[in-house]
Amino acid sequence: MISGLVIGSVFIAVIGFIPFFDDGMFLEPFGAFFLAIASFAGLFTGSFLALRWICRTSLRSFLFGRGRKPDVKRAITAGAFMLAGLFVSSIPLLKNFTHDNDNITLIVVNLIFCLLFVWIQTTTEEIFFRGFFLRVPYGNEIPVLPRGLLFAFISSLFFMAVHLFNPEIQSQPFGADVLLGAASYFVGAFCTYICNLLIGGMEAGLVFHFFNNFYCFFLVRAQVTVLETPSIFIDTTRTNTGTTVFIQELFMYIPPLLYLLWSNRRRSVPKENP
Repeated sequence: MISGLVIGSVFIAVIGFIPFFDDGMFLEPFGAFFLAIASFAGLFTGSFLALRWICRTSLRSFLFGRGRKPDVKRAITAGAFMLAGLFVSSIPLLKNFTHDNDNITLIVVNLIFCLLFVWIQTTTEEIFFRGFFLRVPYGNEIPVLPRGLLFAFISSLFFMAVHLFNPEIQSQPFGADVLLGAASYFVGAFCTYICNLLIGGMEAGLVFHFFNNFYCFFLVRAQVTVLETPSIFIDTTRTNTGTTVFIQELFMYIPPLLYLLWSNRRRSVPKENP
């Protein structure tokens, strides 16, 4: 952690000397984005070094398990179900979407930057919030259900607690809507953790987190958000935002969870000999 913070500070300092992000420059809208990515790049590097020197394991083994081939096909399929749920749950909100950016060049640049760099932020968060909680209690092995439920609950509470500092929560007056908004972080994290357990590695969480943040950074961002990028649309929803996000989380994560439960059940049923 300490090494990651030091490395991240160096990355941020380097970006501070790059003139392309100064006021009036073309890349000015990406200044905050790259500062955030720089800090996460430092944490990612620190995590990688910790895995090699302290945990004595490779990043690949940590993410997917020793000697196990990542189940990319099922992870992407589950991610597609998640995206479908996100799009369906966004239909009632379309009336609140306004154009954030009509500059085609900026949109293309944002697309390229998101494809190249968003994974750094999402993978780093997965390593911290679901990697260490998923691996350390079991000696870097993948736990199985139901004994993994306890750590799913603990890690999801931790994920929720950290994200309570996001402006999406802080900007709202305390009440039931804020509590549901906070609970939405727990729901998403808990379902993601269970999907990881069902798939046998962390690839489900890696795909979910990337798809979700890519959507927020490139396609539709909230009007009040922790990180502004020149997205295509802004969601200007002002009332009951916490409740709305909670419902969206249910639409997003229950379908991939059901898919993985179904696919695991199919795999466990022995095939009859002809």
